[in-house]
Amino acid sequence: MAGLSINTSKYSNKSLTFCFYVSGHGWGHATRANQVIMDILKLPAHHKVIVISTATDFIFQGVIRLGALYRHADIDAGVVQPLPYTVDREQTIKNLTSFLGRRPDTLKSEVEWLKSVQADCVICDAPFLPCAAASQVGIPAVISSNFTFDEVYMGLCEGDDIDEDIRRMVQQVILDYRHADLLIRLPGAIRIPSFDDAIGLVPHTPFSNNFPDTVKLKGVANGKTQLPCTSISNVQQMYNEKGIHFIRRIIDVPLVFRKFQTPREQVLDQVGIPKEIYDTHKILLLSFGGQMLGGGRWGNPLPPGWICIVCAAPDSIEMPPLFYRAAKDAYVPDLTNACDVLLGKLGYGTCSECIGHSTPFVYVPRPQFIEEHGLLKLMNDQGSAVELTRQDFEDGKWAKAIELASTMSGTCKDPQLRVPHNGGEIAAQSIEKFVGEWNQHHRLLLQQQKQIQLSPLYSPSPTNTTSAPQQRVYM
Repeated sequence: MAGLSINTSKYSNKSLTFCFYVSGHGWGHATRANQVIMDILKLPAHHKVIVISTATDFIFQGVIRLGALYRHADIDAGVVQPLPYTVDREQTIKNLTSFLGRRPDTLKSEVEWLKSVQADCVICDAPFLPCAAASQVGIPAVISSNFTFDEVYMGLCEGDDIDEDIRRMVQQVILDYRHADLLIRLPGAIRIPSFDDAIGLVPHTPFSNNFPDTVKLKGVANGKTQLPCTSISNVQQMYNEKGIHFIRRIIDVPLVFRKFQTPREQVLDQVGIPKEIYDTHKILLLSFGGQMLGGGRWGNPLPPGWICIVCAAPDSIEMPPLFYRAAKDAYVPDLTNACDVLLGKLGYGTCSECIGHSTPFVYVPRPQFIEEHGLLKLMNDQGSAVELTRQDFEDGKWAKAIELASTMSGTCKDPQLRVPHNGGEIAAQSIEKFVGEWNQHHRLLLQQQKQIQLSPLYSPSPTNTTSAPQQRVYM
């Protein structure tokens, strides 16, 4: 089944209301969700999209201008990161405990709200509770992500007394995610227990030189040799509240990322770099922000002939020589396209935009965040990645890694194995088609149940109250 392709033709002209729940953990969720939302809004049916997030509406301004609505709500626990590459394990678990303690009230609130806006579908990147809310309302739910938080929380187990609490809470997280019927799996994925409980955290690419010539290798990600690719989840639901049995599916889609919009010279002029400087120097983009600029103790961490643009640097930080501050509202893909090398963490947004713009990447590992395993494999397969240890980063010893990265192409060497770049469009079309099919099967079920009840032979048994409901299979 893994080799099936997805028909992304438009399923219905009906305008739908999509409620897109976006985690407030980091900006990677929001940036890729924005691309999928933008592609949903471009569909001919003129769908309505409501964004629900703990993140500020600032990051969603682009899709809000296109017509999306925004609602701030406490809908996920996330992960606490004191620094871009560290996780506060204790506080993260405390936050998850508190969130699950509020779960009954939060779930009830979301169910009522979804009914009030007449939602047709819930999409999650990647909060878990809204999947359960969608099931209670009787509408379909979709996960759109390269990971889910159950696996991230399990990655915080360290062999101490807290581990048992983590495992117990993770079971509730997995159960909520299992209410989703479709997974839009992005490149760079790790194991997603509620849909794919295979032992390996990172799927291995099943590529072999023995493939027949007729096989067209358009891309490779998540162990798939062609994208998009539809497969059947190996974790299936028994029945939902209405007695419907669904075949849960996974669609592996191409790269979802934001593309640059402004020419390089114009971008560098806006940053305030003199033309005679950017014409004679190579450019590093520091995507961590200015929190770790060394307080002047480093000297110059850059190789000779380099300058650096800093994203999201606080106003309180004075820029060292050869460092330039990007505007707070700067469009990061423009900066990624304008630089020669990017220095940051292995997050989906950064990795996808480096691959999409063929920009080599120097990364500081964050071993507590298990998503990194899938993203590093994606970077090694599709882009160029050089590791800079946390100690060398904090000591300002960047030059060797930057120079090595600058010799790399930033892209997959084999054109036949490159991941396509239209993942947002494929995701939007696939979700629209899925909701149409889900609704059609639901209507057929209701019609069949009504016909059975109207039949003169129908007589509900007063004694048999434990029999299984009639099976209806969603393909």
